[in-house]
Amino acid sequence: MTETTPSVPDDAPASVAGAAERKTLLTVRDLQVTAGNGNSQLTLVDGVSFDIAEGEIFGLVGESGSGKTMTALALIGLLPAVARASGIIRLGERELIGISEKEFRAVRGREIGMIFQEPVSALNPVFSLEAQIKAAVRAHSDMTDRQARDRAVELLGMVGIPDPVQRLSFYPHQLSGGMCQRVMIAMALAGGARLLIADEPTTALDVTIQDEIVRLIEDLASRAKISVLFISHDLGLVSRLCHRIAVAYAGEIVEIGDAKTLLHTPRHPYTQGLVRCVPDLESIGVLQRGIPGHPPLPGNWPPGCRFIARCPKSRAGCEQRQALQHVPHATGEVRCWRAHEHARSTNAADGARAWA
Repeated sequence: MTETTPSVPDDAPASVAGAAERKTLLTVRDLQVTAGNGNSQLTLVDGVSFDIAEGEIFGLVGESGSGKTMTALALIGLLPAVARASGIIRLGERELIGISEKEFRAVRGREIGMIFQEPVSALNPVFSLEAQIKAAVRAHSDMTDRQARDRAVELLGMVGIPDPVQRLSFYPHQLSGGMCQRVMIAMALAGGARLLIADEPTTALDVTIQDEIVRLIEDLASRAKISVLFISHDLGLVSRLCHRIAVAYAGEIVEIGDAKTLLHTPRHPYTQGLVRCVPDLESIGVLQRGIPGHPPLPGNWPPGCRFIARCPKSRAGCEQRQALQHVPHATGEVRCWRAHEHARSTNAADGARAWA
């Protein structure tokens, strides 16, 4: 079996070097999310750190349960009542950890917008698009009703809704899933948000509509200089769209770096496993073997490498706790003692046989 690599086009987004030249918009350091009460607390996100620059599209990938959505909810202050976030979340010069709910309401929409997975479910079925978008606009401005309506038309046009004036009177059930997702993006931008969190925004859409939404997000980042946290399990989409990528597993980041380098020469065995699962035209008819086993549940994380039970390359010493570290002659960081050894066989047949 031949190991596959997601196709990264030559005109893909700029590397981390280009992103580093821009001003940092979001800084996350040692983010921890816990849930529960008293002695029954579970850690759901453990020491996550990353930065997002202005106009950068930053990808966060991993299996279900890896902590991606909890990280996003912590950023926007929408964690469940039993969950708590600690660490540093700084948007520009403003620290978000520890602010009141009233203060967070001023941040949501005005500073940070969010696109959810199921656009049809996220929109209110009993209100027209005009009512919902105008409510989002007026929540963060002093616009009159007429001004808010004009802004709603402008937003629908910005996200590619045809005949936006007529569509204002539509209800969600009168739109396709792709159109509903465009409306959700318009509402997320209604207050002038600088950071857009897209949590699996194409999951419920067919591949043609996925492409349209990806192009829209890419255009917004390029033209309007909006920063994007793009959460997905689809490495094909991430490879096309994102400047940099962080790979999450069992509540922590196991690898982070610029998109081209990380996907062409992944250093962590988990990242290599994700890349190997991506189908391509050369592998039609070939059985794609998944990563064996299941991710450990919160509360059952191993004390050392959390991927050790599923890793075909584990050795003595992997049971020790590991930190993200730079790999010589490479960009980014990886949480693996033997990362310098893995890179040599990433695209070779013996690297594929390790997973066979």
